[in-house]
Parts: sequence; C-alpha cells; structure tokens
Amino acid sequence: MMFTKITMYGFAMIFGFGIAFIIIGFSDLSFYPYAFSTKDINETTTTAQLTSNLNNSTIQDSKIIFVTDGLFSDAGWGAFGYNAARAIENKYGYHIDFKENVAIPDIESTLIEYAKDGYELIIAHGYEWGKPAIKVGKNYPDTKFIVFTGLVSATNVVSIFPMQHEGAYLLGALAAMMSKTGIIGFVGGEKYPNLINIFEGYKQGAKDINPNAKVLATYLDEWDSPAKGKEAALSHINSGADFLLQVADTSGSGVIEAAKEKKIFAFGSVSDQYKLAPNTVLTSFVLDEEKAFDQAIKMIQNSNFTGKIFKPGLEPYKEAPGDGIIYIAPFYGLENKVPEDVKTKFNTLKEDVINKKIVIPERYEIAKVD
Repeated sequence: MMFTKITMYGFAMIFGFGIAFIIIGFSDLSFYPYAFSTKDINETTTTAQLTSNLNNSTIQDSKIIFVTDGLFSDAGWGAFGYNAARAIENKYGYHIDFKENVAIPDIESTLIEYAKDGYELIIAHGYEWGKPAIKVGKNYPDTKFIVFTGLVSATNVVSIFPMQHEGAYLLGALAAMMSKTGIIGFVGGEKYPNLINIFEGYKQGAKDINPNAKVLATYLDEWDSPAKGKEAALSHINSGADFLLQVADTSGSGVIEAAKEKKIFAFGSVSDQYKLAPNTVLTSFVLDEEKAFDQAIKMIQNSNFTGKIFKPGLEPYKEAPGDGIIYIAPFYGLENKVPEDVKTKFNTLKEDVINKKIVIPERYEIAKVD
C-alpha cells in the first residue's frame, strides 16, 4: 500500500515517469536474497544521467500492467498510483492493465504470472515489490520492471524512490513551530525502511525547531483500517499531541477523522488530502505526478535501458523547474491559521532543503520513539 505495506508511500507519480520511460524504448532492453543492503540505497542516478543513456526510438505497442498491494479506492497511495497510470494512458495514448489488492505473499507469483503472459513492462507500486522483482527479473530478462518506491536495481529493474523524508521534514518543522504542547504525532501503516525514513525526517524537522519537542510514533501493521488509524491518533492526542502526520493509506483517514473530532491539525501525504477534511488537513506533502510524466517523455529517446535507482527530491512548487517532484500543498482556507512569521520561516527552510543548505540524511533503521 502506501509505499506499500512494508511494500510501499511512493513515488506513484514517478511510476508514470517510469512507465513512459521504458515504453518508448522497449526493444533492446537486455538484460534471493530478500535482505536489505546499503547497495540498494546508494546506487542512484539523476534525471540528467538517465537522459544521457537514451537515444532516439519510436513508441511500440507493448503489454503494460500496473500492479499494487494497495487499493485504488484508498484516497491515498493506491488511488494516487491508479490516477497517475490513467493520466499516462490519457496523455500519451498507452494502454495499461491494472491489478490491485495483491496480497504480500502473492507478490512473487503475481510477477511471474504477468511475465509469463508476455507483459513487457510491469509497474510494481510499492516497496515490497522490489526484491521479488529482482528475483523474477533474473528469469525473465525480456520483461522490464519499474518499482515505486523501490531501492533495488538490476539490468531490467529500475527503482524510483522519491525523497519523501524531505517533505516530512518540513511538516515536522511546521508542526513544531505551531504546536502549543510541544508534542506531535506520526502514524504509519507499517514499520519498513521507507516509512521509517519519512518518520525520521519528520522528527528531525521538529527537533531542529524545538530540541525539546516530543515526537510520538505508531506503526499500525495495517493499511486498510480507519478504525485502527483513529485509535492510534486518539492515543497520541490523549498524550498531548496537537499535530499529526499520517502515512497509512486508508488507515490514515481514521487519523484525520480523529484530528477533526478533537479540533487539531493533521497533515496529508502523497496526495493533496485537504478535501478529506478542509478545516483539519493543514497541508500535505505531495508527489508531483504531472511533472514526472513530462520528464519521462523528454527522457524517452532510446531503448538503452539500464537499471538505476532514481531519487528525486523536493521542489518549491508543483511542476517547478529541476528534478524535484515532491512539493508542499497550499494551506487553502487555513492560510490565516498560520502566522506570518511561521510562513516566512517555513519558506526559508524549504529553500534551504532544495538548495542543500539543509541536508536530511536517509535513515532506514528502526526508528527510536521518544
């Protein structure tokens, strides 16, 4: 689910990027241990580097499928990925098949099934699809795999892993600047590397503003239970938290519901979620799918596909110039709830992150909870 249940909150839009990225250059792509390694994290590439690997080619009719363990109706990670894939179809004329709600134990067999069926591109939406994609890819070298949000790569496997922790850092800082209690909360769908990284970014943002800030964290081990999300949120609120960030797919709607009932602010993730509760969702960190698609079209010029891990970061606003594809949503009708000095400081922090004056390290170890 988001980032998909230990699978995973990822660059869904990027999946669009990947889709286009490989579709135009399908012809010459040549090409178990499930342990997580630092090599997965460190082998990265930039948009410019990827572009340099490509030459001219024509779009071919190819079998493409988008698969996820999430739900397309979750108003979060699954819906985000689905909408991005549909945008690819509508804008560029590709046909994409879809499969949702794949059980985690069935990921490998699902990939094998579609590879056997002759799908030339499999877009796997979620972190947990990474290692199975590597394993299956070895036996199906003519099938290309794009993993969102993955931290794996091989000759025929590319991962897109957006630096969502940069957006979370800004939300943590904003919460710390506005909190009246000095306590903020985080609710995640499952404790796996991507969500740990997001939490640690959120925590660092808060601590950089207020070293004494207390940052509560709960991992639900459940992506599809608003009731569990609400229960965790109420526990945080009862412990003094007055800001909550949720990265939990459908479970996150329960977090927002609790925040609404208790009249505190919540943050959205992946999608702009203010419509879920316009007077409660102060802002969201959002993946910029449209920009990712545009970048992908520009990059698709050649069939020389080599597996990489692409890690786009923060951008100042939606569709801004540069490689970034994560932006902070507007405050909308809550604009007057954010003091002017806080807005000024917030914008300065955003610029410093984009310009690398502030560097938020990637952290994938089990989070230490205050």
